[in-house]
Amino acid sequence: MLDAVKSIPVLELSEIDFSTAAETCQLVQDRHERLFGAGGGDYIAEYIHAVEGLFSGDDPEYQAMDTAYHDISHTLQATLCLAELIRCRHENNALPYVTARDFRRGLVAVLFHDIGFLKKVGDLEGSGAKYTHLHEQRSCDFVRAFLNKRGWSDDDIQFVENLISSTGPRVNVNQIQFRSDMERLLGQAVCTADYVGQMSDPRYPDRLESLFAEFAESYLYQGLPQEAWPFKSYEALLRGTPGFWKTFVQNKLNDECGGLWRHFEDLASGENPYMDAVERNIAVIRERIAALA
Repeated sequence: MLDAVKSIPVLELSEIDFSTAAETCQLVQDRHERLFGAGGGDYIAEYIHAVEGLFSGDDPEYQAMDTAYHDISHTLQATLCLAELIRCRHENNALPYVTARDFRRGLVAVLFHDIGFLKKVGDLEGSGAKYTHLHEQRSCDFVRAFLNKRGWSDDDIQFVENLISSTGPRVNVNQIQFRSDMERLLGQAVCTADYVGQMSDPRYPDRLESLFAEFAESYLYQGLPQEAWPFKSYEALLRGTPGFWKTFVQNKLNDECGGLWRHFEDLASGENPYMDAVERNIAVIRERIAALA
């Protein structure tokens, strides 16, 4: 099947427009067609544009997404990252193969993994960032109601919820009670896409100030005294990011997520566009830390 459709070029992440859904939608559809042939992927545009609409405030029960860091671009980056990871893994002949049904469930999970930052109409205090410590469960609650309305089975909805749960930084993926090897694999894949998708963003070093602002709002909402804040300032977050990548994220990617990131390496060129982009960002952050001294 793979020889019957067009080849997929190495992604140039800096050239992709993640501010709107159109380009991501096409790239994901290309990968679905590469894996499963023509047809069967009409839902991709439906769900991607549905999520874009939710972020824009199209749902009368919810306000537009107002988080500065966890915006539509982050969700689209993670979504493309997941689709690319599944494609690369498939072309590396890794088992078990992800079926079209599993691709769909994984895609919906990554699209909705941060929807819990949305505020309902009438919620006027602060931004959705105040829900940072709660947003995974809020995302699960939202997606259950959303998919119920679309006739999804309880089994499929639970599958999606377990994948969303895998993205929580306080969660050990190894301790989630996945119900099948495929559910575990896609939980690992969604977690990988969440971290790698955002940290490979060429704007990631510039976006750390927005990330700290979200953290600070969440700390205040929880009533944490400043001495208990994990990051007490933007500078502390900046200085801590290289270590966060080297210890926390890499350990999570390798020990909890099965080292799936290795599949990003292009078999022909040896390039790993995602991990190379992360390392470039970490180098930029190190330069900025040095300039503070």
